[in-house]
Parts: sequence; structure tokens; C-alpha cells
Amino acid sequence: MGFSFVSPFMPLYIREIGDFSNTDAAFWAGIATSVSGIAMFFSAPLWGMIADRWGRKPMVLRAMFGASIVLALTGLAPNTYVVIGLRFTQGLFSGTVSAASALVASLTPREKVPFAMGLLMTAVFTGTTLGPLIGGFTADRLGYPAAFFITGGLLFLGGAIVAVFVQEKFQPPPAGQGVSFGSLWRLATSRTMLPLLGVLCALQAGPQMISPVLSLFVRELDPSAAAASASGIAYSCMGIVAAASSVAAGRLARRVTLKTILFVCCLGTGLFYLPPMWAGTVTQLVILITLTGLLKGGIMTSSNSLVSLLTSPEQQGTAFGIAQSAGALGNGIGPLIGGSLASAMGLRSVFGFTGGLFILIGVGVARLLSGVRLDRA
Repeated sequence: MGFSFVSPFMPLYIREIGDFSNTDAAFWAGIATSVSGIAMFFSAPLWGMIADRWGRKPMVLRAMFGASIVLALTGLAPNTYVVIGLRFTQGLFSGTVSAASALVASLTPREKVPFAMGLLMTAVFTGTTLGPLIGGFTADRLGYPAAFFITGGLLFLGGAIVAVFVQEKFQPPPAGQGVSFGSLWRLATSRTMLPLLGVLCALQAGPQMISPVLSLFVRELDPSAAAASASGIAYSCMGIVAAASSVAAGRLARRVTLKTILFVCCLGTGLFYLPPMWAGTVTQLVILITLTGLLKGGIMTSSNSLVSLLTSPEQQGTAFGIAQSAGALGNGIGPLIGGSLASAMGLRSVFGFTGGLFILIGVGVARLLSGVRLDRA
């Protein structure tokens, strides 16, 4: 909830403190979002290695508390350049979902990993449902700085809950058998993991393409609309259907292979991203954005389950760190592509490009993961 709190109004905040036009704000919002992903691309594997050496729970706490401080400070940023610097710092120290995924995977019997990942993704999407809705209304009524302070407080509260209530009986690896940069490289470039990392990168790039433009598109459709609130409603509705699909995918994985679920969900999501290009009203846009989340829960559940099941229990932290790095690269290039497309070709073009990307991802899943052999893959 805390991380998604700022999604509806980040482009609007940048437009305000930078005094930009809509297209320029989309471009700079894309950069601000991209630098966070780029920083995480480099830091996530290191955090994954540390998790396998000293425990997964400390990594969740690091991500939560670190991000809470950075997001609160963003509300005090005097200009766009400071926002970009803080977003880069956030990328270095965050990575909550990957840390939580590694923790869940290490505590769950292997045969129940898809179902457990479905529950975890349900929690994630429930947060992304409430966060934008509350964040958008908060920004419109209390102002952007207050919204950043509140989201910092939410993340700090989440870290405190983990610190008090989550128990991990971590067994450090025997001397001389710890994770090294060499083993990290071998895992990342292995025949089974490398294609999946490419898919994860593309999966994260797609949704992030629209993040710099959605609230600006709302304002373009209706200049009098409360753009942050409307964008928050769109993100929240998308989160609701994504949360439901996460549970469904976790249960479906008992009867259908994870690769099949991932393939179908990618193709379907690509088709759902095309109609928003022709939205004529804010209401139409909100409904169509909601539909794009219908299969996203299946994408996240199946991809995270594959990461866990293709990796030995001793390397879960490293595997999810690498996966987070691949996803962070997508998070980094996605907003940059979306903001650049919006600036060069208009806001509507971003949705068509994103839909095409997901369709290509679906084809890539069928081809690149065709050789992966696993009981439930």
C-alpha cells in the first residue's frame, strides 16, 4: 500500500515543482521512475546474496525502513533533480516484494510454493488496490507533501509489523559453502534461469510504461477532473482484479503448468492494454485500465513460483535477488520508454506499445521456456 500510494500523483507532483507541460512532465516522471529501477538492478543481487548468508527477514526490514525514510523525504524535495536523486536512493535500498518472496519460499514446502506465492501476491495486490485510492484522495485534499509523509509512515508501520510478528529460523550455510559472486553468475546465466529473467524484465517494463502518463491522460480527457483521485481509482480497481487472479492462479497451478498460465496471461494482458488508446472519457479509461489487471495476478504468481522452483532452497535469496534485478531493469527502462513515447507520439501511443510488448512476451514465454523441465513448470 505504501509503495503504490504515490503512483497516481507522482507525474502531477513533478509537473508542479518543475512547472512543466503535460508531455514534459511525463518525460521527467519517466526518468524519476526509471532511476529507481536502474539502482535496484545493481543492488538487488547483492541484497539477495546477503539474504542467503545472514537471513531473509533482515532484508525485508532493510527494504521497508529504508524506503520509508526516502519517501518521506521526497515530500520535502525542492525540485525535480532532488526527486530523481531520492528515487535512485530508494532503488538502492528497497526491494520488498523480492525479499518477502524469498522469505516465503524458504519457509514453504516445495509442493505448496505456487499456492503460497498466490497468497503473497494477493497481499501485494490488495496493497496496490488500497494505496492508489487513498493516495490519490490524500494528494487532492491534503497536498502532495502530506501524501509522501503518510506513505513513509505506512512503510515504517509495515516494517515494525514484520520485526515483531514474523519469525525466521535461519540456518546459515556451512563455512566455505556460502553464496559467492561466481555462484550468482552461474545461476543467472544458467539454461533454466536466463530465459525466465528475460521474461521477468519485460513483464515489469510493460506496466511501468503507463505510470508516467496515466494521471496526465486523465487530465487531458477532462481538465476539470481530480486527476490524482481518478488515477488512484483506476490503479485500485486494477489491483482488486489482480488480487483475485493471484488466488485463482495459485489454485490453478495444481492442474495447469506454470508455463501455460504465464503464456496465456501474457497474451491476454497484451490484448487488454489496447482498448485504453481509444478511451473518450475518464470513466471509460478507468474501466479499461481495470481490465488490464484481470490476468496480472497470474503473471506474478506463476513467474515468482518458477523462480523458486527452479532454484535450490539454499539459493532462494540469491534467486529472488537476481529476479528482482531483472524486474528492476524493466522498471527502469519501462517508464523511460513510456515517457519518451508520450513526449514524441502522444499519451495514447503508450498503451498500444505496451499491449504489443505483452503479446511479444507471451510468444517469448512459449519459445524461451519451452526447454525448461520441472514437475510443475
